[in-house]
Amino acid sequence: MASLLASRQAFTACRATVRRSSVVRTMASKADSIKETVAANKVVVYSKTYCPYCTRAKGLLSDLKVPFKVLELDTMGAEGTELQDALQTITGRRTVPQVFVGGKFLGGCDDTVAAHASGSLKTVLGGVGISI
Repeated sequence: MASLLASRQAFTACRATVRRSSVVRTMASKADSIKETVAANKVVVYSKTYCPYCTRAKGLLSDLKVPFKVLELDTMGAEGTELQDALQTITGRRTVPQVFVGGKFLGGCDDTVAAHASGSLKTVLGGVGISI
């Protein structure tokens, strides 16, 4: 009986280790996916369809006629949650929207609106060949 209990505990510990390592692997691959997406596109917005801040940031970019790639995390199931978790490791924030320009994190809605108001958004976009 004792050996059966020891075997079960060893199995449980092994399974937990495998689960943790696959979570770490998934986070790394999602972070790599984010980095690839951000590198391949001049402007990227990680968003959720129902978020009013996301709507405002996307609306501003649309009004300025800025071409951007949007990833709606809430429509992606578990992958969207994993991407949002990975965004936190990259940017230090879990909230959306998360706006990237020229491969660099610009910020969320308030940051994007403030950058536009100050004129720095025009400069940053100009640096990647987008004029507004």
